[in-house]
Order: sequence, then C-alpha cells, then structure tokens
Amino acid sequence: MEQRLEYRIFTYSAYLRKKYGRKVFRVGLSTGIPCPHREQTGGCIFCNAETFTGEYQSKGLTIEQQLADAVPRTKESCGDVKLLAYFQDDTSTAGNIDFLRKKFTEALSHPDIIGLVVSTRPDYINSEVVKILNSFEVPVTVEIGLQSIHDSSLRFLNRGHNFQQVDKAIQLCGKADLNVGVHLIIGIPGETFDDVLETIQYISANKYIKQVKLHNLVVYKNTKLAEITKKWKIPTLQIPKYIEILANLLPHLRGDIVVTRLFTSNVRRSQIAQGDFVGNKTKWMNELRKYIYKNNIVQGSETEIELDFREYYDL
Repeated sequence: MEQRLEYRIFTYSAYLRKKYGRKVFRVGLSTGIPCPHREQTGGCIFCNAETFTGEYQSKGLTIEQQLADAVPRTKESCGDVKLLAYFQDDTSTAGNIDFLRKKFTEALSHPDIIGLVVSTRPDYINSEVVKILNSFEVPVTVEIGLQSIHDSSLRFLNRGHNFQQVDKAIQLCGKADLNVGVHLIIGIPGETFDDVLETIQYISANKYIKQVKLHNLVVYKNTKLAEITKKWKIPTLQIPKYIEILANLLPHLRGDIVVTRLFTSNVRRSQIAQGDFVGNKTKWMNELRKYIYKNNIVQGSETEIELDFREYYDL
C-alpha cells in the first residue's frame, strides 16, 4: 500500500476536497487593523509581524485591491481553483463592527470566494462578532489562538489572556454553529510532553473544535523571545525532535479533527534568531510520513474516534 500522509492524518487538503468536491485554496487578506495587543503591550513575545504578513496585505489596500492582486497569482500557480477568503494577519475581529462587516462582505462578493476563514484572538470574540459571522451564507471558520491550556505558558508568551477566555470564545463560536479551529504551539519553554498532551486532550474532548493548526515554536529576530532565549541560553526545539513529539501526540488527537497545519509556515532562515532549520517543509513532511509509518501511528487511535482517512483523499 502506498504510504501517504493523508492515510494516517486528516489533512486540510483532504478535508477541502471532501467538503467542496474540488481543489480549494485560501487567499490571505487583511482588514488593515494592526493587532491591538501588539500595539498596546508589545504583543506576544514570539511575534514578528513581518513573518506572516503578505506584501499585498498593505494597510493602504482595499479588499477589492488585495483580491485583484492575489487571485490571479493564485490561479496562475494553482490552476482553476475556488478560494476561501482568509483574514489571517493580526487580529481579524478587532475594530468597529460595521467596519468588519463591510470588509468580510467585500471579500465574499468576489465570484471565486466560496467561504470565509477568520483568525483572531479569544479576547476579540464576542456576541456581536459571532452574529456577523453567522449571518453569511457560506461556510465560516473561526481560528482562535489557543497555544496552550496552561496559564503559566500563556503568561510566558505574554498572550494577554488566560485559558478560561479561550474556552469561553470556543464555546461562543461553537454554540453558534461556526466551524472552530485552534492554534497550538509546540516547544514552549518550560512545557513537557505531558503538558502538551494535556492541551491535545482538551482539544480532543471539546466537541466544538473541528480543526487544529500545529506550530513548532520558532525564535524570530526582533522579538522578545529572541532576547530571552539568548540571555538564558534556552535551547530551541529542532525539527527532528519536533517531528518525534508531533507524531506521538497524533494518536491522542481525535480522528475527525482536521489538521490544517503541521509545521510553522514560511520559515525563512534570514528571519531566524536561533536554531538551525535544516531542509524545507517538503522534506520535513516526508520525514514525518516516514516516522509515522515506521512506528505505525494513526491520528485518533488513542481516542474514541479513529477514521479511515483514505476515504477523504481523492486518488
């Protein structure tokens, strides 16, 4: 049998093919409002906005202008695909409610956009935001920055919220039938494997969580984290160890939860302050594939829901 990653993990690409019956990609957009947490406090210690903000997501561009730039380039590289409007950078539910409604509506008016994905902080989720998102007649996913269920880790990262606020935001979105995804960081200094496992178990036990993005902690230049790790000589989680940890967490992740990301994306060596990320994302994915087959690992095998992921993959 062919050893595909999709046969052992419920990947985002397989989920999109199953849901929409065709290739679907995300196109990154920006409301133009910077993250309030970063503006007011300096932000999370790992955050360097230059590492995740696209060039066309300049604050001076309207949604129409951003799409006019991004959609043709996406189609040129990916073919005749449909798209999800992905409000990714900064805190995409910060700002005036009417302003947000206008931005989201503008994106959804494009003929190639068939869904909405909004990434945000838990403390910027409220009933008004949920009401707006629930009013659109397309699938809507809300990605919430969980990172860890441990308040000590959230304080270390200077997240500016606690776990209780995250749980409340997830419930608010889930009860409104919005598709809920969470972000999780692996490699937070001070966290053990068992600590991360507790976060995974929380995710698996939460009926509202349908997607998870897994990130290996990267120490970027011009961040507080870079200062701290250098001063205290805190080691960085390297890719081989991350793959081992990630693979051994997967059996405890509920089988019907979509894994929308397995590695921190767009890691450029020129942006890294510490650590040696040898190889590239394609190589890392291949190493993960080999590890999980060698050790007979399947997502969800230690939970009540384990799926045959082959049915989700279009051969």
